[in-house]
Amino acid sequence: MSKPDFSSYSIEELLNCKQNIDKDRYPERYREILDLIALLTQDPKIKRSHDEIVFIEFCESLRDDLRITLDDNLWPILKLFSKRLRDNVPSTFQDQVCPVCSGDLHITQRFGAWEVECQTCDMVYSITERHSSI
Repeated sequence: MSKPDFSSYSIEELLNCKQNIDKDRYPERYREILDLIALLTQDPKIKRSHDEIVFIEFCESLRDDLRITLDDNLWPILKLFSKRLRDNVPSTFQDQVCPVCSGDLHITQRFGAWEVECQTCDMVYSITERHSSI
């Protein structure tokens, strides 16, 4: 199998490779990917793009967690009957930190969506829950 030329990959492609590569089987390729990401992110524009991609992927993983957590699926109904719950956030968001800077995340609910914000990184992402019928 021929070795891919990672030097021609975009930051998005490198992050995808980093996430999906078998690190045990191809440790040298994994190291090359990490080195190229570090090199590319020295450019402020590419660094911002990298950080946005990492933040969005993190928020999308939270969306999946919201969908499978029972108490979070009941959240909208429970909030109607409890004043205390109106100011709380689902357990999915508890103890989470920004994947980019490890800073605090501010979680608010607006118009049926959860807004995840890192004020340190100046990033906001809106998570709309995906509901599936049983």
